[in-house]
Order: sequence, then C-alpha cells, then structure tokens
Amino acid sequence: MGILTESPGKDLNDHVFTLVEGIVDAGKNSGNTGSCEELLGGDEEGERSVASVEDQIRKEMTIYEKFIMGMLTNFGSMALDRIHNTLKMFCVADPPYDKSLQQLQSFLSGLVSEEKLELRDGMYFLKK
Repeated sequence: MGILTESPGKDLNDHVFTLVEGIVDAGKNSGNTGSCEELLGGDEEGERSVASVEDQIRKEMTIYEKFIMGMLTNFGSMALDRIHNTLKMFCVADPPYDKSLQQLQSFLSGLVSEEKLELRDGMYFLKK
C-alpha cells in the first residue's frame, strides 16, 4: 500500500522497515486525523488484501497437506504442536517449513471444515 519500504538489515535475515515520509506529511498538511484509519484498511480493499494473504498462506500450506496426512496415517493421531515440530524437523527441503503455530492451526481448521480431518480433545485424526 506504499506505507512502508523494506530494506536489507545488517544480517542476512534482518529487514528494516521505514515509514514513507510522503504519507506522514500528507496527513499533517490536511489536518485529517482519520487518514491513518483509512490507510489501515477500513475499506473493502484492505479486507481483500487480508483475504488474499490468507489465500496465499493456504496455497503454501497445501504443499504440506500430504506430509500431514501421512503422519496421521502412521501415528493415528497427533497434537498440533507435535505436527508443527515434525514438519519443522523433516520438511527442510525447498520450500522449507517456516510457518507459525497459528498458521498451521488455521490450515488444519480448514482441513477439519473440509472434513478431511477430525479434531477431538486437542488431537487431529484422519476423517474416516
């Protein structure tokens, strides 16, 4: 949305985000206190961009769906943290598994709603 610019940091994995000055100056000159609210997605476009980010994460996670199904076939049932740790340990090839626990939980919830998995007492099972 042009609010921040990203530049490399000191280390390879560091990123520096800088506020774009033109947006701050435009808000000061207009005297409009609602400009931040408008920029932060109080409109449908902001909601669409959030949805597209969720869709992108979902697409990235489908790569790991077969791994998850295989783990549940072999182990019968697994807790969220065990699935997460197993993916981190064994999915190191390209693309490596680097998702958060919340992203995994969201993806698994989608598989539950698609009736591919069951969730009982904090344990995931293959749907029979």
